Amino acid sequence: MTLEEHFGLARPPFPRVAPDTALLRHPALEDVLGRLRFALDRDTIALLVAESGCGKSTALSLFAKSLDAASHQIVATSMTTLKPFGLLAALSNLLGLKSRRFKGETASALLAHLRGLPKRTILLIDEGHLLPDESIEDIRLLTTDDFDRRSPFALVLAGQPLLRDRLAEPRHWALAQRIGVRLRLRPLTEAEVALFLDRHLKAAGAKKPLFDPAAVAAVFQHSRGIPRLVQNLALASALVAMSAGAKTIDQATVQQAVVDLEDL
Repeated sequence: MTLEEHFGLARPPFPRVAPDTALLRHPALEDVLGRLRFALDRDTIALLVAESGCGKSTALSLFAKSLDAASHQIVATSMTTLKPFGLLAALSNLLGLKSRRFKGETASALLAHLRGLPKRTILLIDEGHLLPDESIEDIRLLTTDDFDRRSPFALVLAGQPLLRDRLAEPRHWALAQRIGVRLRLRPLTEAEVALFLDRHLKAAGAKKPLFDPAAVAAVFQHSRGIPRLVQNLALASALVAMSAGAKTIDQATVQQAVVDLEDL
């Protein structure tokens, strides 16, 4: 028997890639989106940090989707573990350009190309905490070309909190000083976890809540409000309930799911 059959759902609950109907646009997420748009309007670099699983990649995707495709071009990458000079080469390849022999030449060609485009380019770099120091310096090189002119691209740097700490190091002060908007996407509150679960289950076709209040509290406690962990624990709890023949999920079911996950 499947979870859909057991709980009377129309679709699998808590999928790895959630549909838009399951997305909880909580206040912290909406605030991040608003401030990213502010950074774009102000022509300044934005820094977005969040613990793994808190939804920074989702926030970047929503931000990109919110922009007018007729006037904006999105260039997104999370290939941040490349060797030095690899980031510039990867960005050039994404734009259909060939890398030059020297880094400075590649950067100049990239900037010239961006200046000649009819659309405003938005560069989204995710997993930035994994960037080599040399690649962070390459980003600084790209962002110091504008002088008093409008930058040829907008930049959003995203990563885990380590990225913020690395940018505070003396060797990266020149880039850090150019960051005008700094954001942190924090975990969900307990009330938001309840809304998160309800939203996901309704998107799967649930007609009534499956988690009782004590179960929601247990999910929040063990996941610390991190959406990805909430999703994983909720799915594991549903599997435990199905194995026990239960049609609802209580605190004991969540506790057993925690034990099962820890034993894997």
